[in-house]
Amino acid sequence: MKRDVRLRDLSDDHHSALVLARRARNAGAYAHAVKQDEVWRAVASAFAQDLAPHFAIEEQLLLPALEGVGEGALAERVRTEHGCLRALLDDLRPLDVRLSEFGALLRDHVRFEERELFPVAQQKVPGAVLDAVALACRAAR
Repeated sequence: MKRDVRLRDLSDDHHSALVLARRARNAGAYAHAVKQDEVWRAVASAFAQDLAPHFAIEEQLLLPALEGVGEGALAERVRTEHGCLRALLDDLRPLDVRLSEFGALLRDHVRFEERELFPVAQQKVPGAVLDAVALACRAAR
């Protein structure tokens, strides 16, 4: 299904997120702590600059609209995964574990949104909400 232009910015964010996810997973497999530290700093920076604003738009606009059209289970999964990704930033386990888990969860989360969440949103969420999502994305850039 072709992506609705009003969700295009969120969808475009996913490309960068997948690159970050791969980098984190790969670094999690390295034994070299300096490389892992560098990648973890990049993860934290990307989270603050890119992922947190993306999550906020979804949580404030898209998820309530999905709940309003009977898609509460999809919205709950997104909230749960966002929470897990946030929690990993403060996790105290070894860096290789955090990197591997963050990368895997982010990859799976993006795939879920692209394959399941966005197609449903395109079909069921009112156009005014999708317009608001597009405006919020532009304002966040």
